[in-house]
Amino acid sequence: MNERLLPQTRDDPRTVVFFRPAIPLLLVLMGGIVLGVEISGFTIWAAVAALAATVHVVWCLYQRRACLVSPLLIIAALGYLSIQPWAAPVFPASHVIHYADTHRWKVVGCIEERPQRIKFRTRFILRLESLGDKQQTIPVCGRLRVTATGPLPVLAAGDRVSFTCRPRSFTNFNNPGGFDYKQYMAFKGIWASAYVRAEKLSLVDRHTTGQGLVRLINGVRAQMAALMDRAGRGQAAEVFKALIIGDRTGIEPATRDAFNRAGVGHLLAISGLHIGIVASVAFIFFHRLLVWIKPLLWRAWTRKAAAVLSLLPVLTYGLIAGMSPSTQRAVIMVLVFLMTYLFESRQDAINTLALAALAILVASPASLYSISFQLSFAAAFSIIYGLSRVQQPVQPSRKPAKMTWAPGMRRRLHLFFMVSFFAICGSLPLVMFYFNQVSLIGLAVNFVVVPAVGFIVIPMGLVGLFMLPLSTTLASGCVLVGARILSLVLDLVHFFADLPFAAVQTVTPSLLEIGCYYLLGWALLNLGRRPSGIGRWGVGFFGNPANQPAGDGALCTESSRQPVKDTAARMLLVNFPAVAVVLVLVVLAADSGYWMYQRFWHPDLRVTAIDVGNGSASLVELPGGYTILIDGGGFSDNTVFDMGARVIAPFLWRKKIRTVDELILSHPNSDHLNGLIYIAGHFHVKKVWTNGEGQDTKGYARFVEVVRMNNISHPAFAAVARKRRINGIEVDFLYPPQDFLVRKKSEKWRNTNNNSLVVRLSLGATSFLFPGDIMVAAEKELVGLAAGGLDSTVLMAPHHGSRSSSCRVFLDTVKPAVVIFSAGRKGRYQFPHPAVVKRYESRNCRIYYTAKNGAVRLTTDGHRLTIRPFGVK
Repeated sequence: MNERLLPQTRDDPRTVVFFRPAIPLLLVLMGGIVLGVEISGFTIWAAVAALAATVHVVWCLYQRRACLVSPLLIIAALGYLSIQPWAAPVFPASHVIHYADTHRWKVVGCIEERPQRIKFRTRFILRLESLGDKQQTIPVCGRLRVTATGPLPVLAAGDRVSFTCRPRSFTNFNNPGGFDYKQYMAFKGIWASAYVRAEKLSLVDRHTTGQGLVRLINGVRAQMAALMDRAGRGQAAEVFKALIIGDRTGIEPATRDAFNRAGVGHLLAISGLHIGIVASVAFIFFHRLLVWIKPLLWRAWTRKAAAVLSLLPVLTYGLIAGMSPSTQRAVIMVLVFLMTYLFESRQDAINTLALAALAILVASPASLYSISFQLSFAAAFSIIYGLSRVQQPVQPSRKPAKMTWAPGMRRRLHLFFMVSFFAICGSLPLVMFYFNQVSLIGLAVNFVVVPAVGFIVIPMGLVGLFMLPLSTTLASGCVLVGARILSLVLDLVHFFADLPFAAVQTVTPSLLEIGCYYLLGWALLNLGRRPSGIGRWGVGFFGNPANQPAGDGALCTESSRQPVKDTAARMLLVNFPAVAVVLVLVVLAADSGYWMYQRFWHPDLRVTAIDVGNGSASLVELPGGYTILIDGGGFSDNTVFDMGARVIAPFLWRKKIRTVDELILSHPNSDHLNGLIYIAGHFHVKKVWTNGEGQDTKGYARFVEVVRMNNISHPAFAAVARKRRINGIEVDFLYPPQDFLVRKKSEKWRNTNNNSLVVRLSLGATSFLFPGDIMVAAEKELVGLAAGGLDSTVLMAPHHGSRSSSCRVFLDTVKPAVVIFSAGRKGRYQFPHPAVVKRYESRNCRIYYTAKNGAVRLTTDGHRLTIRPFGVK
């Protein structure tokens, strides 16, 4: 299938060369898809390029001339065009996107997949049928992500439901390097979301979608899920569903985090292990059965027929498992492997892996941006390529073999170790990039957990699955045994995950650093190795692409034993791994110098107003690397969305920040506080400053608990130094007065907002004022207390620009040249108020909105001020 012999040396068995045509096709297709996402909308030009390249290919075929670039251009153009329905969609008039962000509608639609229950919330995807109001009912299309709060009736895929809601389009927190949630949902084909209370949702019909095969598969999945619910308890049943039928909706975040900390998170995805077990058992079963059929045995067709028949259970299980990217990759690779029996040819694992990726991207181009797709193929490629570099061919021994199990066991343990090692190494930079966490015990834990899961739990679950149509009793018994073992495995996983050294948080590597990592890995694996094949596609990687003789000036395989005329070129290729190591080290040294300057050596003052929606958060970077985080944004309930974990922490990690010297909480409202909880618990925080005023909320109680558990210094408000100088920067706490808590009892206007801690930073002639959520009464008192020391170049608008703040006296005293409104685009309070905006405009202030401009970065050396907004939403 993927092999040829060099013409001069067909009698030499060592001259087998594998060809990997899928690799250049895959790389070009991926390039076209990426280009289509980054520079979308040029559909006509891409179509013209594809047409021109096609004409050129036809002309070359007619002229019998070689043609290489034009076919690749066609693939790239097709990749560009294939991603446009997601990157630059053209919606029909009936699409839900046209009705989002308007008013409340009565929604009718069908649930597409099993709803996901998260504590007191239920989330599901709804395929819309109609929207209605008092005047009309409109047929619509599109998919809606629905979050329902409260107790719901039992819902299943295919149920038709109805409720009233206001569909909303997705928006992003527009920060440097932030997660593009809008694009993420677009790649899933979902363009709007809705929230509804459980009592407002009604069930119209049961199981209205799915006919034939789809309904059969859903039925099998439902029966298997029911067996697992009866056999296991709590998370054991949910993890069992993930392992066997690919249903991960019931796995709680704590369980996912435990698996990730222990380094065995890959077990929660159905991959080659599962598909390989199904294929192996099916092949052995059919082969043993077919040897009894004499005509097949006489023609030596038993293996071929067994391979063909094995395709059915492999495909069936893939469909039952949900065909996730990792499952698709494993199914395609197994199918290609089985077909080698049919065509009696050897297969090249790397080319097969590339073919699997190519097939997935042709069917679903958006899969390229799927985390599971990237992790799955990175780990699989690393295993295949790494083993091919380190494994030595087994030499036949002339001594008679001894009946001993020790050498075989050692080889298996060594192979298992190397597979785990290369899988971890191959996925490491992607895990750091997406999850900012690395397990330090993953290699050891895999030795304990993977055999138990791979040799007991998964086989028992698969036996139960395929026994289900024959005997529910036998299937239940298999599932019960698997669930009991899995419960013990879960206890073991939690034990390892709870170790204090189990995992470490990491900063986010840049794309350059990720590229250097993989290049360095390739170079180290090839150091000291002579190239096994030199052709158009590179050294020992793609192989010789054509049956070309090794004539003068040609570079050929080592096994052809032909003299190479271009000695300089050959020496370069032979020594390229060493050259690559030196090149990578030089690049990494320069990269380290760049980040050391950005992180520690910069002489200027940098302030970033972070986009946290309806809230406030600002990062201050002082000369010398001293960092201060003023407020952290947040929603009222961190279980719904943790601003610290989802927005603030990734922003800090992208800037290579692991230590925050000071957290300053202006006041304990959730839109300023809740994002700080995660930072206090997961970063090295040295000190916390607050005004000492607490609040009876879960968020504030958790914040105090995290500060205490992590031994973070938290001085009392009375002990706060009102004026400090840190690395040349003046840091002043201007408000509230020290006795504000006593005066609060008699002065009712001193509420939580008006008691905000007000901070002023200054370097030279440039200053920044952070007034929290103070309103008019507090602003006037602050003007009197500051005694002329309130003027500031940059002002974070008080209380997000509400109508009850930014009074004229305050603005006349501060005299800001720049004002930043930190507020969301779709907040119920509609900040900032138009009258307040006009007040600033009348003073010729430069105005920035985090809702429109995203994060705003301000840099000053004390004289000049540079402002950089990070885009428009």
